[in-house]
Amino acid sequence: MTDSVGKSIQEVFQGFSFLLPSDEGYESYLEDVVMKGTPEAVFRPASVAELQGILKLCSENQIPFTPCGCQTSVTGASVALEGILISMEKLNQVLDVQKLDHGMARVRVQPGMILAQFQEEMERFGYFYPPDPTSREEVQLGATVATNATGEDSYHYGGTRSYVLALEVLTSKGEKVRLTRDQDPLTLSREKNKAGYILGESIDPWIGSEGTLGVISELELLVLKKPGAFVGLLLFFTTESNTLEFVKNIDGLREKLQLRCVEYLDHSATDIIRDRSGGYRIPPSITTLYLKFEPRDEGHLEGNLGILEDLYSKLDEDPELFSQALLAQDRSELLDFRRMRHHVPATINEIAHSNRKFGGGKIGSDWWIPLSSLTEQFEFMRSQLRALDIPVIAFGHIGNGHPHVNLLPKDSSQKEIALKATQECMANAARLGGGVAGEHGLGKIKTWALNIQWESRIIEEMKLIKKQWDPTMLCSPGNIFPREDS
Repeated sequence: MTDSVGKSIQEVFQGFSFLLPSDEGYESYLEDVVMKGTPEAVFRPASVAELQGILKLCSENQIPFTPCGCQTSVTGASVALEGILISMEKLNQVLDVQKLDHGMARVRVQPGMILAQFQEEMERFGYFYPPDPTSREEVQLGATVATNATGEDSYHYGGTRSYVLALEVLTSKGEKVRLTRDQDPLTLSREKNKAGYILGESIDPWIGSEGTLGVISELELLVLKKPGAFVGLLLFFTTESNTLEFVKNIDGLREKLQLRCVEYLDHSATDIIRDRSGGYRIPPSITTLYLKFEPRDEGHLEGNLGILEDLYSKLDEDPELFSQALLAQDRSELLDFRRMRHHVPATINEIAHSNRKFGGGKIGSDWWIPLSSLTEQFEFMRSQLRALDIPVIAFGHIGNGHPHVNLLPKDSSQKEIALKATQECMANAARLGGGVAGEHGLGKIKTWALNIQWESRIIEEMKLIKKQWDPTMLCSPGNIFPREDS
């Protein structure tokens, strides 16, 4: 194996440890949910100095590199199709915790730390870190920043960008740069991503950059005072249209109800959790809303349930169905609800992986729209997909107008049809004032979506940002921009 100037990887990186294709363990770094790569080598730096050394040699020898976390991406963003792959897994320590006012704190942490471990450690200090994707137990903090990840609690707390105070980053030449935010991150817009770079302060394009500007080597995150205990509710509906109407109604009561989470599972997604529900009884042929509250006291919870029942009855839903709602009032029950929800994307990915051998797989999207257009967009989506003989599963952050819609084509011909229908849905979301990619990003498989979301002037501005940080175009080639543009 040689790089662009004829030297072998072994010659270029003398003194560094790495995995070659013939080495044990190399295979485990090749793929994410949708794509398999072929890196010339896999590096796992144990220090920032080692990482800098790797990047400097990449720059001197014009070797492309792709940083990755645990490769849970669904867009190919963490897969290296050329050059080397750099896993951040060994840079995984909390470095400092500094108390702030109002029970908050500023935390310096390395990018390779697993999100769930970070949240649990912060909880021991009495703090709360809100970004909470389903993959929290297998995703690294740096990756959540690189995608501006959200999660089930984003309805109230927003996404990762609202908790990033500063970043230490390494350019493609290995130069260290510290980026800080002047504005209080909690005052930032809670709007979801659209696609490409977030334009604002100098730190903003890095949040959601999908590894295209360089490598994040250290994070400075804001953690909040630990809130009171949450209560979860699984509420069942007979139709999708009634569910969406209910979501729009309760959004106007979010503060009164102390709502923290509004998640959706359509009929197919509910079928999955029913099969994995353990001792919980989930009725047949229904859709599901997963709600989470932070009740002030027991009376507040009872009042919430009364308000919900009143709203529910106005939809002409079956009162008996409301009485079958499931309530989670302690930590173990909330974890049960989380695990049930996690079975949905896990099952989707299992089916997709099985279909890949026949040229099929998964065509997923995470477009979002303003809540006022929720019903209109869903009607458009269902009309596009109804005639297709392709399984569809929709679930996710419906309180933000941000579902994850997954088509599971069985072969290559179905995959083409599924992609075309998905593109139409994404374009309609953009027309309605929303975005084509709320948190998953574009990666390597959706670079075409940039043109759906943005006019050419904005895209050119993004390309200039890319060139300013990565003038030799070595960082994560093929992510966000088509390979010929990156």
